Amino acid sequence: MENEQPALFAAAVGDVLRELRTRRGWTRSDLSTRMGGAVSPSAISGYENGYRALKLELLAELCTALGARVDTVVATADRRVRSPSPARAHVLRHRNRRHASL
Repeated sequence: MENEQPALFAAAVGDVLRELRTRRGWTRSDLSTRMGGAVSPSAISGYENGYRALKLELLAELCTALGARVDTVVATADRRVRSPSPARAHVLRHRNRRHASL
């Protein structure tokens, strides 16, 4: 389980980013446009699904575009990994297994 933590955390961060984006009613293309096209919609999909590595600088840019604080996103993701609901734990583990097989 300890080796799964980084991948689970990446998936949880992606979930938080997706929730922020969809709460605003934005598509991935909308978010890309709001970031000046610096990040493609397909890359945003990879970050949201935990399949692409997300560097801190890019996380900061995504958070700025979404009107969120980096520390809030990270803390929320950390809480979800440390004490996930049974349904969320299943989703995070499933994503981690799919990612590991790629």
